[in-house]
Amino acid sequence: MTVEENREGRRSALDEFAAAQITGPTSFLPAAQTQSFEVVSAQAVAVHRDEGLVLTRLRTLAQAAGTDWYYRFPVKNRKENRTDWIEGPSIKLANDLSRLYGNCAVDCRAQDFGDFWLFHARFVDLETGFSLIRPFQQRKSGGKIGGSDDERRLDIAFQIGASKAIRNVVVNALQTFSDFAFEEAKGALIDRIGKDLDGYRQRTIERVAAHVDIERVERVIGRPRQDWLATDVAKIIAMAKAVTDGMATWNETFPPLQGADNETGEVETSAAVSKTLETFAAGSGTDQIADPQEDAGAETSASGTPPPTLAEDIYDTITRRMAAAPSSEAVHAVWEQMELDAYFDGDKKGRDKAWKIASKRLEQFKGK
Repeated sequence: MTVEENREGRRSALDEFAAAQITGPTSFLPAAQTQSFEVVSAQAVAVHRDEGLVLTRLRTLAQAAGTDWYYRFPVKNRKENRTDWIEGPSIKLANDLSRLYGNCAVDCRAQDFGDFWLFHARFVDLETGFSLIRPFQQRKSGGKIGGSDDERRLDIAFQIGASKAIRNVVVNALQTFSDFAFEEAKGALIDRIGKDLDGYRQRTIERVAAHVDIERVERVIGRPRQDWLATDVAKIIAMAKAVTDGMATWNETFPPLQGADNETGEVETSAAVSKTLETFAAGSGTDQIADPQEDAGAETSASGTPPPTLAEDIYDTITRRMAAAPSSEAVHAVWEQMELDAYFDGDKKGRDKAWKIASKRLEQFKGK
């Protein structure tokens, strides 16, 4: 074989390799984009950072932030057959911290790897030139919020991944300040609850009872409701906020009692109480709770009397709203507005029952 024939053979082999169709899982992987960050060194700044002033401002802001600055949710420890609790600073704390710290920059880049995104978040201290990069992997199937719209769930999962990546890098870069702000926020909430323990205790019972039986909450806390302390109420509020933020489910946070329906374990809920819970979870939450006399219409107490029986079943609410829907599009809109996919997360039996109600209404529009 001559040299020319040898070269031609190599070219043919390369052409065949390039034209070959790749099969298998790797064929679905998108091309990874190289992540590059600009190198930033220490810079001259107009106003230098006063770390003592930063701590003072964090303490002041923590009084108003409360549970907005931290989260708490359960994780099953399968090795030791017990439930552990994870708590830490939230993305809101990270954003406020980087703003108050000043003279810094936060950047976040994303790569798509098919089943997951890989985020690289970077924190840069412009005064010292310190830079920290932290990777974070977010599964695309991890989104619990967004209803039945798959594209919306995907968008929300992406945003959650970006928020977690930014939170992680800021919290790790400014660990001392983050720990200080986290403890101040927890302490501020406990102090505020302690000044009106009876009112907070009663309102917490009413709002959590819209989703789970209070006996389940008592078992997790380890005390009967009438004996809950300010720290106990603060924990319950943080747990409920983690559920409404999509970080856990009600059944994971407060497991069903033995003998209860392991699939649901839920109690009946009314539209009025659901609206109250939505207000509680929206962010104003524990920071702007109304006077207990305005909530209950009378003076509340820490007596062992359980909350009033919730007369209206959640399915009655769904039936009524679906019946009022004027079109098939409105039926889907009601499902989305009520966040029923998130409400029945982990409860297939309950979701199927709710969807049967919606399907019955949709069938009525097919004949028109």
